[in-house]
Formats: sequence, C-alpha cells, structure tokens
Amino acid sequence: MPKVSIIIVSFNVRSYLVSAIDSILKSNYSNYEIIVVDNNSYDNTVDIVSDKYPKVNIISNDENVGFGKAVNQGAKIASGDYFLILNPDTIIEEDMINDLIEYIESNKNIGMVGPKILNSDGSLQLSCKRSFPTIKTALPKIFGLDKLFPKSKWMGRYNLTYLDPDDNHIVDAISGSCMLIKEGVFRKINGFDERFFMFGEDIDICLRVWKENYQIHYYPKTKIIHYKGKSVNIAPYDSKRAFYHAMDLYVDKHYSSTLGVLSKFFIHLGIRLNKFLSTVSDKKSMIISLILDSIFITGAFVFAIDFRFGNFTPILSSQGFVPFIYVALWVSVYAMLNLYSRYILSYSRAFIGTVLGFLVAVLFTYFFNQFAYSRLVIITAFAIITFLIPGWRVFTRYLISRGYLGVISQSKSLLFSRKTIIAGSDEEGIRIAENILKRFDTGLDIIGYVDKRYPKSEEKLPIPFIGIFKEIRQLINTHKVNEVIFSSSALKNKEILDFMDSTRDLRLTYRMVPNEQDILLGKSNIEDIGGIPFINIEYNIFHKLHRFSKRIFDIIISVFVIILFAPLIIWFFILGKAIKIDFWGENAEIISSRIFDTKIKFLKDIPLLFNVLLGKISLVGSSLIDTKNANPHILCKPGITGLDRIRNIKVGPDTRKAAEHYYIQNQNLKLDIEIIIKTLING
Repeated sequence: MPKVSIIIVSFNVRSYLVSAIDSILKSNYSNYEIIVVDNNSYDNTVDIVSDKYPKVNIISNDENVGFGKAVNQGAKIASGDYFLILNPDTIIEEDMINDLIEYIESNKNIGMVGPKILNSDGSLQLSCKRSFPTIKTALPKIFGLDKLFPKSKWMGRYNLTYLDPDDNHIVDAISGSCMLIKEGVFRKINGFDERFFMFGEDIDICLRVWKENYQIHYYPKTKIIHYKGKSVNIAPYDSKRAFYHAMDLYVDKHYSSTLGVLSKFFIHLGIRLNKFLSTVSDKKSMIISLILDSIFITGAFVFAIDFRFGNFTPILSSQGFVPFIYVALWVSVYAMLNLYSRYILSYSRAFIGTVLGFLVAVLFTYFFNQFAYSRLVIITAFAIITFLIPGWRVFTRYLISRGYLGVISQSKSLLFSRKTIIAGSDEEGIRIAENILKRFDTGLDIIGYVDKRYPKSEEKLPIPFIGIFKEIRQLINTHKVNEVIFSSSALKNKEILDFMDSTRDLRLTYRMVPNEQDILLGKSNIEDIGGIPFINIEYNIFHKLHRFSKRIFDIIISVFVIILFAPLIIWFFILGKAIKIDFWGENAEIISSRIFDTKIKFLKDIPLLFNVLLGKISLVGSSLIDTKNANPHILCKPGITGLDRIRNIKVGPDTRKAAEHYYIQNQNLKLDIEIIIKTLING
C-alpha cells in the first residue's frame, strides 16, 4: 500500500480545518501522514490542532507565505509516494484516498488526478475539471456565454461543461483544492511556482505536469465537499487584485515566447475586462436595489401627479426636475442608512428611510416652494413609497427563504425562517436539535428528523421524526424544506456527499456539524449554535425608551383590535363563552383574565387584550403559565404570544427560559412585530 502525504495549507479556518482532519481520520486508507502548514493564523489554529491531533505534523510560519510556497514547505518533510494536496475547507469521502490511489496506479501515464468536487449546496464545482486559459477558451467565459450555452463545445470549453460530470475524463487541469500527484512528478517539476502567492498556482502546476508528458485525469467516482474560499474571505489583502496579478503572471510566464505582441495585448485586455465585469458583478445587489428604489419612487410621483392634476404638467414644466429631485432626496436618505451596502434587504431601515425621506421632502418644498405643486402629491407618493420600498425587500426575503433566489446575506429573521430538517437522529442529532431550539437568532425553523431507518423509540427526540432518506424528495416537497443539517456521527461522509449529489436539483442549503462541536459549517459562514451567555448582558427590554415604545405599541394595537371586534366580543360574552383563567405574572403575581371557548386561537385570546390595556401583560412577552403549575419565575411581563409560540412544537422549561433570555436581550418593535406576524401565520 503506497504511502500518501496529505498536505494542507491553513490560514484562519480552524473550524473547517478540524472538520477536514476529522474526515481524513475516518478514511478507510490507513497508510498516510497529515502535514498542516499554517500561514500565521491568528485564530489559535496551531495550538488547537496540536492538542487535538498530536500525530499531525505542523509547520507554523511567522508570516503568510502564500499557498504554493506553503505546499512546497510541506513537501520537503513529506515521506509519501503520493502527495494529496487538500484545502482545509473540504470534507472527503471515506474511500476517496483509496479510490484515487487505485485509479492513478492503474495507468502509468497519469501524473495527477482529482475527484468530483461539490459546492456546499450539492452543485458541481466547475473548477474541478477545466481547460488551460487561452483567448479561445476565455472569451466565452468573460462574456458569460458559457452559462448560456454550457453544452456547447466551444462556449463551455473553459470549465468543460459539455462533458458528463459523472464520467472519467482526461483534462487540462483540476482544482488545487484536491489533487493527488505522484511524488516523483512533483519533485521533477520542482513543486509549485512560489511566485504565485494565491490563485493560478494550480493551473500553472497542471501545465508543467503536461509538459513532462504526464496526463491529468478527472475521476468522479469519488467526491469531496469544498466550501471554497474561506481563507480568501478573511485575508487582510485585496484578493481580487491577487487573482488578476496571478493571471498576468501566468500569461507572461507561459505565453511570452509563443505569442506576438498583439495577441498578448488582447489577452491582457481580456483580463482587465474580466476584472471590470467581476467588479460590476460584485456590486450588482447594490446596483439593482438602487435602480429598483429609483424606479418605484419615480413611479410613485408620476402616479401622484397624474392623480392630482390629471396631466403631467409639473413634470414637463420643470423639465423633469420633478420627480428627479425627490428621487435624489429619498435615495440619499436610504444611502445614509446603508441601505445600498450593508443593509440592502432591511425592510425596517427602508421604512425608517421612507419616513425620513418624507420629512426631508416636506422641508425641501418649504424652502423651495416653486416645486411645491401640491401637498396631496407628496402625501400620495409617500403612501405608495411606504408600501413599495420596504415591500419589495420583504418579498425578496421571502423568495430567498424559500430557495428561489441566491442568498445576499443569510437571513436570520424570525419572519423568514428557513424550514430545516436534521439528517441523523442519534445522540449527536438530539444534541444539535436541543441547541438550535434554545437559540432564536439562527433563522432556522426545525421541522424534524430524517434518518436511514426509523428509530426504535421517538420519546427522547426533541422534535418529530418525519421520515427516512428513501422518502426524502416527498418529505422536502411536503414540508417545503430549505435546509438540511447533517449529524456527522450518524452518517458516513460518503452517505452525506451522495445525499447532496442526488438532491442538488432541489435548491437546498446543506450544513454540517462537526462531531461534538457547537457550530454549523456552511457556504456563507460558520454559525455558533451553542449556549447563550447570560452574564453581564445588557437587557433591551428594561431600557426606558424600549419600555415606553412597547407600551404605546401595546395600547394602540389592543385598542384597535378591541374596537374592530367589539360586536363579536360582546356576542361571545352574552353567550357565556368567556372562561376564567389564572396565570403567573412578574414577581410571582397571579393575573386573572378571560379567554373565549373557541378552537380559533386568535379569537380565543382576544379577551386578553383588556389585560394588555391595563398593563398587566403585553402583546409579546414571556409564556402564559397556568397557576396550576409551579411558579416559573418569569423575567418579564407575560405576553399573548412570544418566542416559544412561533414554533409548531412543544418546548420544555429550558427552551422556554432560553427564549425569555433572548427576548429580553433583543427586544425591539421590529422583533415584536415579527413575532406577532409569525404567530398569526402559524395559527
């Protein structure tokens, strides 16, 4: 059995690295060594890996020397017959190393081989098989034609999208995230070119392998997950600039002697064009939101002017200055609230910005009364803008939560929670569910468990068991599932990757919880799902401003609903449908109230609004615990609804207490409104 040296370069991705090493340790291939080269991480990577994995060889650099040079450092102390160059943000199948070794040894002409690589959503990572960049292969990619015509041999040439991803292929290059290379070949070509700090080094080494008359193969019978670019995302330098510098370096190195001046000019021009288009693409969310807001504000004023005057004279007489000036005023206010940068989909900021924009517009017309055609125009436009600007953001969040749009930022809104199942109902799966149930800031709505087989008993499960893997497509459609969390102890890595590969068309988000850790590994981030610290926490709900605004909100809503349903309330009391109840309040106070004898939950709770008016309870607060139970020592006023009511499962005392702590720490009107809406939706 040949020895394999697994070389991993790490930079501030400790949690991903630990998960990668754990997946290697599950491998059915026994003759290997692991070498981790750390590029001066500041997340305590070296100490954690040293303590947890004493057999792992660690090289700790005093600075970030780049990927290629770090791999070469690892290769100098490697003793294997093969080098497996592996990124730290990967998870391998148990039989991947064995399968790659068997395949590369079956053909002496193969110098390097790579597996099928999946993104965290189960889709194919296109870089796992590709052609060398030339004018002919790069142009369709630069202009996006490869996405429009992926099956075209010319259009899809760069990423070889016209080839069947489930068949073996001889390819120009494979991804540097996972490549198995013969030790002799690696040393013959002197390893990686250390001038490539980051990016381009994998294409370069592949070309040099080919120049030594060795083939490179793509072998999809085994798979890995690659979370892609985790070190890049937190690198303290311009990664985009590093990428295009690497492309220039690659062209100058390999094409300077074979191409004419004009050809090289057009290649470098193409690189600059690709950089420009990439920059525009990175800003597309900001650009789209700015355009949509401008269109809606313009449309609101055009409608309001036509509604008021029956013609467009104000627009024509001002030569378009109206409504342009109002668009500029509102958009400027939104920009000051970071609505086109950090908070693109914040509907609460959009609402606040709309109100502030209205005030600015009123002030503008006061000082420049030549543009004050009518108060009705401003008010009408304001009403439309109030609906449309926050409205399209709410709708977009809904589409994202249902998987119809790509994620701009991972939604953690209570209103737009992501329906989630946990794959694996073992002890680790139970621990994962219990931790998530105690957290209300994850944006996850846990539906239930799925597993390979039905459990012997469901009594210990904190959430329902909804089915087995054979029924997964039906379960996902029935429960409208958006996300799957895998228990790494219940399933083999191969089972997880096969599951992801077979359901990639369902637009799911897949997350993994490394064994006995309190984190979710996913494409966008590492998310903590451990316990919530309660020491030295500032409680929002006890601030005078929050208490005042909450009280005013309670009074307005309760008065409105009581007036609206007054005939029904009187009728129910006449019929004797009011039932007396007693429940615990703050400081062991016993609160008496009435509820209606009806199966309709909303109507049932309406009499409680009188207690809200009296200030005994709130619309949103702690749980209503019957005095037949022991005093729960609630931390704030009980509420008609609360965090524990927004989930369609029974919650225990620990989860209820966690909900209270989260609520009093984070209470604000936006959170109260989201809880009320979510309660009404859930019935």
